[in-house]
Amino acid sequence: MKKILTVDQGNTSAKAVVWENGIPVKTLRVESLTIEDLLPVFEIDGIEGCAYCSVCHTDAKFIETLRRLVDGRLLVLTPSVPLPIKVCYGSRSTLGNDRVAAAVGAHALMPGDAALVVDAGTAVTIDVIDRDGGFMGGNIAPGMHLRFKSLKDFTQQLPMVDEYGELPAFGTDTESAIRCGVVGGMVSEIVDAYARASSIYGCSRVVLAGSDGAVLEPLLKERGLPVITDPNLVGRGLAEIFEYCAFSGDSY
Repeated sequence: MKKILTVDQGNTSAKAVVWENGIPVKTLRVESLTIEDLLPVFEIDGIEGCAYCSVCHTDAKFIETLRRLVDGRLLVLTPSVPLPIKVCYGSRSTLGNDRVAAAVGAHALMPGDAALVVDAGTAVTIDVIDRDGGFMGGNIAPGMHLRFKSLKDFTQQLPMVDEYGELPAFGTDTESAIRCGVVGGMVSEIVDAYARASSIYGCSRVVLAGSDGAVLEPLLKERGLPVITDPNLVGRGLAEIFEYCAFSGDSY
């Protein structure tokens, strides 16, 4: 695989990764990505092209400038872009491009195996990819920070709590009770989804990504789940899609 730049614009931050032979060699994460932020990335020799996806409004000027920087070799992930997996989903036009890219990334990590793909960011998405590389669907729920914030915003007396701190089986004060409810609840959701996905599709792994992956990973392992963590999973999938489209002769 050549050097490929991937840009993943999420709900609350953006991540740019330069890939070489499937390995991330440079990573940049910012709250709001600009072309100026990306210019140091282009000091790396040999970048062959860029794959981009966004869950937000895409700025046309940003895209056109990015396209010029890679001499036209820009792939913007849309529902019409060919994929190395099959999407078995009732509304491809509304399926988040980040979910698609994460599924492609998981399939690249575990070809021939079924997996539960968990992206724990602003929202937590829990998706299933089967042994044949079929995206079978999944679940969407509020992410960890949204859960903490909703308790603060929609109650009269509950405080804002973050995800860090001890997590006993049951809280012994208000803060630990909130933390156990939010974080422990997310863990239980994933454990239940894995049990269902294993029963129906034969899933053998959880592939975990997202900003809260580091919090969830040890807790999921404590519950006996086989977890592979890849913080650059969406970017990995974008790089795979770029290579697939280039190989198949589809235009950027």
